[in-house]
Amino acid sequence: ITGFGGAPKVGKSDFLLSWLAHMAAGLPFLDMVPARPLKIFYLQAEVQYPYLKERIKNIHLPKAALHLARCNLIVTPQLHLVLNEDGLEQLIQTIGSEFDGETSDIIAIDPIRNVFDGGSAGGENDNDAMMFFLTRRVTKLHRAINPDAGVILVHHTKKITKRQFEEDPFQAFAGASSLRGFYSSSLMLYRPDESTTVRQLIFELRNGPGLPIRYVDKIDAKWEIVNASERLVLKEYGQRLDAERLRKLDVILQILIDEALKGH
Repeated sequence: ITGFGGAPKVGKSDFLLSWLAHMAAGLPFLDMVPARPLKIFYLQAEVQYPYLKERIKNIHLPKAALHLARCNLIVTPQLHLVLNEDGLEQLIQTIGSEFDGETSDIIAIDPIRNVFDGGSAGGENDNDAMMFFLTRRVTKLHRAINPDAGVILVHHTKKITKRQFEEDPFQAFAGASSLRGFYSSSLMLYRPDESTTVRQLIFELRNGPGLPIRYVDKIDAKWEIVNASERLVLKEYGQRLDAERLRKLDVILQILIDEALKGH
């Protein structure tokens, strides 16, 4: 089970769609390399069909891989479905009929809150309700479709200070803390500086060695790893020093121009 989080408008759904399309085609995406083309069911309940269609058209894949991606990746339009007992059975039947008898390798749900059912316990901010949804809905779906499949749960983040985020990014997941105790790995897409389009891709693994932060950006309609660095301490002070350095440079250049005009 993998959690995937980020603030609104950071590009989660766009990133996820491109990621899944590459996995379905058997192609690497950033540093992630599938062993083979994967069969993927992407339940998305947020993006309306015309915008979804536009995003799909903008995914850049080699021509030879397009057919694989189209066959292996099933994307729902903006689905209005609650994963209660009836909705769950409907979804199990739908996924089971999509791949001509073959099983799904990945099931993605984007976002959790649009399909959330916490039983009678409450909403997504309640620990008991979240645990009910994860164990009685997500786990049941997982076991019914393919216990060996990967499950990606997309969830939004709550408003916390930048300092709090830097101390523990995955505490930013909205709602109950039981979600964090449930997944085995997680990714967070985060934009540390609103003046640039570069995002941080942050990883959390339950087992195994940790993974370094990747800096990613969408360049010419393609997500790529980029070289980027960010001041982590005394950022505002550093920005003032940068501004003063630029001001001094402007003064020096103006002196040179003035003296040159005098023939010196």
